[in-house]
Amino acid sequence: MRKEDCLDLLKKRIPEDTHPQVNFCLRNGMVLSMDSVARFEEQYVVFRGREGGTSDEGRAFFLPYDEICYIRIERIVRMGELKKMYGEGGFVDAEDRLSGTASVGHVSPAASPSSPQAPVPTPAPVSANDPAAIAKQNLLNRIRAARANVAGTSTNKLGGG
Repeated sequence: MRKEDCLDLLKKRIPEDTHPQVNFCLRNGMVLSMDSVARFEEQYVVFRGREGGTSDEGRAFFLPYDEICYIRIERIVRMGELKKMYGEGGFVDAEDRLSGTASVGHVSPAASPSSPQAPVPTPAPVSANDPAAIAKQNLLNRIRAARANVAGTSTNKLGGG
């Protein structure tokens, strides 16, 4: 990667609170996990972190920009969050529409006034930084939706003759 690209991503696009989830994937296949950036120098970036696959935290790295193959955020990132990094707003992810957490003004395409829907319980707030909690909530939402669909289908089959 070019220095300008790295600076753009780390200073402007990727929020600073997300930096501990950033991995530098190097040309030689090695991965360095970043904790926090100390300095951006002319030829390299200085940061604290650890090597991928180790538990040795708090190490100092002086990484030349031209050794960086790509930068990865090591968590689930929604499309709306990616678009927000580039200044695009108003995008609602499919997961948000399905879970009923879509922003006001956006209507779910699945909602239709003619089909009765079972009340959907309000999901508990999920920490944006906890992938396990997000995955659990997504699974619960899918199970609830599937249960509602099965209940509606079996009722129609039994009553339809």
